[in-house]
Amino acid sequence: MFQSLAAGAVAAVLRVAFVAVVRRRLNGIAAIVGGTFGLLLVVSLLTGDPRILLAKESVLSGAAGLLLVGSCLAGRPIVYLLARKLLAGKPERLADLDERWRTQPGFRKHFTMLTAVFGGVLLADAIVRVVLVYSLPVDLMANLSPVLHVAALALLVGWALWYRNRRQRAMERAHAR
Repeated sequence: MFQSLAAGAVAAVLRVAFVAVVRRRLNGIAAIVGGTFGLLLVVSLLTGDPRILLAKESVLSGAAGLLLVGSCLAGRPIVYLLARKLLAGKPERLADLDERWRTQPGFRKHFTMLTAVFGGVLLADAIVRVVLVYSLPVDLMANLSPVLHVAALALLVGWALWYRNRRQRAMERAHAR
């Protein structure tokens, strides 16, 4: 397990360095991932505890969850920012998105809800898996942790589809009036 963590840390750091040098731009997410891998690598070397290696995905999920929830508290949900980024090459659609953000509280609530739920589920997933990593045998958690994470992601996808359909029906009802 140690070798895989070391390889992940080195690959992430090399990618961050390459992008920073070639594009003269720091990729914050890749820097966080590389830094987290590096930190966990050092802690694992110092403690010799294999559970730290099992907890690494949970740490990243938890960090992503905190970032998502924090973006809601800051007033700019990350899902909205990602939507803006996806529309960067389509000025008319980007202008429409921004106008709706400025003028429609329900539209802002939609992006805030999506971001908060995704962040909350990722945080809950991380907490549950870390608790289990330190409560169950290492061999069991090595197999169970990825299954739990996939289940959490499947839950998120299912919820997002349900939420989208619910919003579409509500919008259709509102336009029908």
